[in-house]
Amino acid sequence: MKYFFSLILLLTLICQTSQLYEGLSDKQLERLEHISENIRCPKCSYGNINSSNAQISRDLKEEIAQLIIEGYQDDDIFEIMEDRYGNYINLQTKPKDNLVLYLLPLAILVISILFVTIYTIKKPK
Repeated sequence: MKYFFSLILLLTLICQTSQLYEGLSDKQLERLEHISENIRCPKCSYGNINSSNAQISRDLKEEIAQLIIEGYQDDDIFEIMEDRYGNYINLQTKPKDNLVLYLLPLAILVISILFVTIYTIKKPK
C-alpha cells in the first residue's frame, strides 16, 4: 500500500511537469534543464532555480521556457537574466571576468617552485 501511494505521487509529479512545459520538445527540455541549472535563485542565493521551491524560481523557469519557445539561444537567455538581475544570477563563471582567480594559484605555484629550486641550489653541502 505504501508503494502504491508513492507510485501515484510519482505519476502526479511527472504529469505536472509535462503540463508546465507542453510546448517544448525533448531537445528544448534539455536546454531548459541546462539553463536552469546555471541560473541562481534570486531569493535563496544558495542554489539554482531547479533546486529551489521559491515562487520566483518557478516563474523564472517558466519565463526561460517561453524564451526557448520564442527561439532565443542559451547565451541570449543568460544575457537577459544578467541584465535583469546582475552578474550574481549566473552560476557559470567566465575566465575572462575572473582572470586573477584563475591565474593567482598558477603564479603562486611557479614562485614556490622557483624558491625551492633556488634554496636547494644555494644550500651549502
